[in-house]
Amino acid sequence: MKKPLKYMIVMVILLIVIMGTAGCGSSKSAGGDNASKNENKPTIVIGSKTFTEALLLGTMSYQYLQYLGYPVENKVGLGELAVIRPALESKQIGAYWEYTGTVLINVMKHAPSFDEKESFNLVKEWDAKNNIIWLDNAPLNDTYAVMVRKDIADKYSLRTTSDLIEQIKKGEKIRFITSQEYLGRPDGLTHFETVYNFKYPRDLTILAALNIGYEALKTNQAEMALSYTTDARVKAYGLVTLEDDKKAFAVYSAAPLFRKEILDAYPQIPEQMKKLSSLLDNNTIMDLNKAVDIDKKSVEEVAKEFLTQKGLIK
Repeated sequence: MKKPLKYMIVMVILLIVIMGTAGCGSSKSAGGDNASKNENKPTIVIGSKTFTEALLLGTMSYQYLQYLGYPVENKVGLGELAVIRPALESKQIGAYWEYTGTVLINVMKHAPSFDEKESFNLVKEWDAKNNIIWLDNAPLNDTYAVMVRKDIADKYSLRTTSDLIEQIKKGEKIRFITSQEYLGRPDGLTHFETVYNFKYPRDLTILAALNIGYEALKTNQAEMALSYTTDARVKAYGLVTLEDDKKAFAVYSAAPLFRKEILDAYPQIPEQMKKLSSLLDNNTIMDLNKAVDIDKKSVEEVAKEFLTQKGLIK
């Protein structure tokens, strides 16, 4: 009887040693805490929309939080507003990047806002009732802007949209390519003309899909077009974006959204995400977009390179 008893004692001791060794394994820290402290806490499911900029924002957030030791799941590229917003509201995902103007106009059905702080405060207060928290927005505004060919900017010494309007008022023949949608929307051409106090000559207006404008300027078929302020083609094609000095275009500031229960479980995330979002201005995100869209690097590669260069991951 002694032999089996001695065998059982040895097995128990061995099991204790194995369990103790497994518990001593190293893990990456999450905001200075051992990753084991995140046990029994929610997994952060990170989603994004499907266009390049959204994929980059989602992937950088995923890679960064994963490096910090948080339990994360990658749902980047989940879908556009009609898909991703319900996913956040129904707790299928816990976080994604959104634009203030998108929620203000398309979700809240509110009039467009042309002031950054006002727009952010409106959506932040509204979504707090939905247990959705807007963290500090990045200094990027992915909205419309007026772009011109570089030769036109140089010819007329154009820096602001007002500079361009003055030339149009003088009678200069500057062809404007824009979309039918922009002519009819409440924050479109009529609003633009009201803010800048002029009327664009309709014989100089060319209607085409918004994305055609880049190609039209590149091939000298027009002198002026609408652009998105962070579109990689502006830089790649050597175009010039004019400053919207009278604020005619609605604000679309980008910010990370998190469900409240995620931030309750991980209260250090807002300050950690601020380290990322504070780096993302228009020029920076345009360069990142260019690396993917023009230079044909993968989103994952570009995101990792940026986070590493900025010292957010190693």
